[in-house]
Amino acid sequence: MHERRPTAASRPGFTLIELLVVIAIIAVLIALLLPAVQSAREAARRSQCTNNLKQLGLALANYESANGSFPMAFFWQWCEAGGTCAGSIGNGYGPMVALLPYYEQGALWNSYNTSVEAFGDVNSTIDGTGVATIWCPSDGSIQGYRSTYAPSEIYNNLPHPMCYSNYRGNWGSWTGSPTGTWPGGTADAAHRAAALKQFNGVFVSNGYGAAGSALLPTYAGVVRAPVRIAAVTDGTSNTAAFSEIAHGLLSKNDYSPHGSFEDWQWWTSGNLGDTSYAHYWPVNPQKKTLNVATVDQGGAFVNGASSFHPGGINVAFVDGSVRFIKDSIDTWQLVPATGYPVGATRDQSVWVPGTGMKVGVWQAIGTVNGGEVVSADAY
Repeated sequence: MHERRPTAASRPGFTLIELLVVIAIIAVLIALLLPAVQSAREAARRSQCTNNLKQLGLALANYESANGSFPMAFFWQWCEAGGTCAGSIGNGYGPMVALLPYYEQGALWNSYNTSVEAFGDVNSTIDGTGVATIWCPSDGSIQGYRSTYAPSEIYNNLPHPMCYSNYRGNWGSWTGSPTGTWPGGTADAAHRAAALKQFNGVFVSNGYGAAGSALLPTYAGVVRAPVRIAAVTDGTSNTAAFSEIAHGLLSKNDYSPHGSFEDWQWWTSGNLGDTSYAHYWPVNPQKKTLNVATVDQGGAFVNGASSFHPGGINVAFVDGSVRFIKDSIDTWQLVPATGYPVGATRDQSVWVPGTGMKVGVWQAIGTVNGGEVVSADAY
């Protein structure tokens, strides 16, 4: 005999309540899994960021070996003939350009006209070329992003494109640039000597004249030679070389026509706020301090080190190692009303540290020869 098959009405099935319970369980599982997936993706992005900084650290070592010193940050350079600043001087190219042959971008280096300033028409093609090695994967805001400046907005006669960098060289523990404006003028030896000490990072400025109006770099501001590895007396493993900027945090609408988002972190410029940063501000200053801009152009969010990595930033050291620096690293305290470190004053454009003034661990790893004793577990 054959067993009778159940009719449609007698077949087992899910009730609506059972179905809703199953859906709810699946939703909970997805909710639990999603942070783990996001965490894994961020770990991969952070690993790629570390690799990018490792490449820059190795490029820096190879550059120093080949040239006898590290590249400059900001310096003055003659303008191209026919340019809007012809007969005067403009911004020289920054360290990301100088290092191009050493992080596998020799073709870009060979195409760049290093005999004239960085932002003229002759260099517009390279200025508008994006370089993936200097983009952090956790900050998608500038990957492939290109802005365009109208004629004469910078030093250009034609529309000029510009791309950006998430990585920047260490300018030192002090922010701003001594301009040659001090009580005794450029002949004031004491103030000039004090100003020279402010350029205490791996990447220094040469001849930073007042508002770029000097006919020659040596006529105004502070002139100093590039840093040699022998000058890093604090130790190559204790001195920061490169760090990050969370460029996507900058505003596109704080002023017209470009906003901070487009006017900072130009990849071919060595200016503070472009491809140089200061250890003056705490790590990830957007979490800890107002964007005080009374002490230099750009302020904390532009000139400090920051990232989209949870809990801190990646830093490449002079010895080529890359370490994750936590938000909680010891740093000096800033006076909210002035933005000055507690105990510091300014004499015209020169910082004057107070006797016994606190120097944080973050500031200590920003100097090449500060003489501070820093333990690795303080990072």
